[in-house]
Amino acid sequence: MALHRGDSLGTLLDKRNSYLRALIDQPRSKCDLEDELDGSRSTLDRALRELADANLATYEDGVWKPTHLGQCSFETREVYLEQIDSLAEAAPLLSELPSESPVSSEFIIGADVYETDPSMPDAVMRTLLDSVEDGHEILMATPVIVTGFSDEFYERVNSNGDYSFELFIPPDVFERSRTMFPTSTSKIANDESISLYTAPISFDFGLWIVDSTEAGIIIFTDRGLRGILLNDTTDALDWAVEQYEHIKQDAESVFL
Repeated sequence: MALHRGDSLGTLLDKRNSYLRALIDQPRSKCDLEDELDGSRSTLDRALRELADANLATYEDGVWKPTHLGQCSFETREVYLEQIDSLAEAAPLLSELPSESPVSSEFIIGADVYETDPSMPDAVMRTLLDSVEDGHEILMATPVIVTGFSDEFYERVNSNGDYSFELFIPPDVFERSRTMFPTSTSKIANDESISLYTAPISFDFGLWIVDSTEAGIIIFTDRGLRGILLNDTTDALDWAVEQYEHIKQDAESVFL
């Protein structure tokens, strides 16, 4: 396939996107395209010639229409741009993660982003609380416990009475929790619906999965909470389960 003036396919799609989009919306004659699109007739002629040379568009029965390659190329470019937008939206949170962080594009793309509001830094926790409420199977692994929300979190998890909750925390976090909050820790550890484990957690974000339908991460920094990413795509859930299963390998059950 020869591309006009040696342009790459990606460059041509960027350059002539509006023309190809118009043809995908509806096959059109050149006159209709002149009325629809801004620009001179010579620019239109050049755009159609370039699209035809690249086998992205063809002239049939008096109208210009996209080829199958043109349709697929346009759709692929749109998906790519949406993915780049997802990464850009999450950039303020991702900048807080170390370069070796396991958080991958599989989880980031398509995620809802909740940034911490400096005027109400703890308010972002409401996203987590809303996510777990009414969940029947909740899985969580976290290197940090936000103690100010522990009681409300337990109430939300326990709200429907029919639930199971697995929690993995580092051994030192559990010991500090048992020392500082003995009553709350004992209540959680002795709840038959809750399975409490200690395990080394190598990543510096909290991870949870609700009913195998939604997964989230909460990003912690030395300055506190930075924000939350929430995703329900298949790729994101597969990634979350993989991270969770890795933590389970070295876990020890807590019995009080």
